[in-house]
Amino acid sequence: AYAAAPVCSPSRATLITGMWAPSLGTSQMRSAYPIPFSVKGFPTYLREAGYFTTNNEKTDYNTADEARLIKESWDESSGTAHWRSESRKEGQPFFAVFNQMVSHQSRTMVWPYPVFKENVQSRLSAEEIHDPAKVVVPPYYPDTELVRREMARFYDCVTVMDSEVGRVLAQLEEDGLAENTIVFFYSDHGSGMPRHKRLLHDSGMKVPLLIRFPEKYKHLAPAAAGETVDRLVSFVDFGPTVLSLLGLPVPENMQGEVFLGPDAPPEPEYVYGFRDRVDEVFDFSRSVRSDGYLYIRNYLPHYSWAQRSVYSDLGEIQQEIARYAAANAATLTPPQLAYAGPTRPAEEFYDIAADPQNLVNLAITERTPAQEAALEAHRAAFVKKRTEILDLGVLPESIM
Repeated sequence: AYAAAPVCSPSRATLITGMWAPSLGTSQMRSAYPIPFSVKGFPTYLREAGYFTTNNEKTDYNTADEARLIKESWDESSGTAHWRSESRKEGQPFFAVFNQMVSHQSRTMVWPYPVFKENVQSRLSAEEIHDPAKVVVPPYYPDTELVRREMARFYDCVTVMDSEVGRVLAQLEEDGLAENTIVFFYSDHGSGMPRHKRLLHDSGMKVPLLIRFPEKYKHLAPAAAGETVDRLVSFVDFGPTVLSLLGLPVPENMQGEVFLGPDAPPEPEYVYGFRDRVDEVFDFSRSVRSDGYLYIRNYLPHYSWAQRSVYSDLGEIQQEIARYAAANAATLTPPQLAYAGPTRPAEEFYDIAADPQNLVNLAITERTPAQEAALEAHRAAFVKKRTEILDLGVLPESIM
């Protein structure tokens, strides 16, 4: 599946409302803009249908109306929110969200390493801790001892996260609810590592989406257990899909498509993505992803993809990449330069089958006739989607 944006708050704004954040004016991270009262979090409609709704614990919906969204959406939203709440009536159906923070960027790269070891790595056995010497360093990173250590750290965080998810699934079993509950597992953007979080490439936008259907709901599943579905899915689709699975009407203002169950339309040809300001770092880029290609339009190409950022620069791996780029400016490989260099192209275009890591930008190289036709099709799809959703990204925040 694909996040709406490669960073949490704007992506979560899209996910909770079923509307594109650039349509609502909430695509800038740490937005304080209001949204219409007619726009509600999709769990609101589950509550109205009798579901007990809980959120544990992160909200981060990126709007001045966040408090309203929380109040309307959730019976309980806290660090202890759970379907096991005493407020839930016996036998009442529930919709419960658990946000696992252990694989968040704070843990994977920003916290000082000793703090990570004390709070995260200490929860693993010696056999579960990853060996830095064995990690595969992607070509856009320098292969240094520190980079390897931080990549192993990331995998340690994922391992702890996996055990936390297992704990929640075990609780479903303990309560006799596993055979009545559909489970969604996903992240709210790509991994919290440099060149992943904040970038519109697959490393920042492509996310895991696993859905477990118990036997009684197998008829709603698009494939058999253990199979993979290649349908393009975006976060804007999640709210409409959950409502549709429950037989509830999808509000007209929701912009996503249903992707599960009998009401799912044919697969879309493209999914959209956006990247605007993140904290104090200004940006304005958009993406269109198809099965075969990724197109990125950069409106501020004079900015590096690796702009300095107070929060990200707390991470030693980000400091190491910047240090290495400065010391080796003349000998950086093309993938390293594309991330850490001072500028970027106005357009990027990648052939996914041949280049799954998005390293060779076909927009600035010679293209085959098929690639040329695909580039023109993605450019057209971008303009169509931008117009269709009335993307407000072009407006300065001061006048938006």
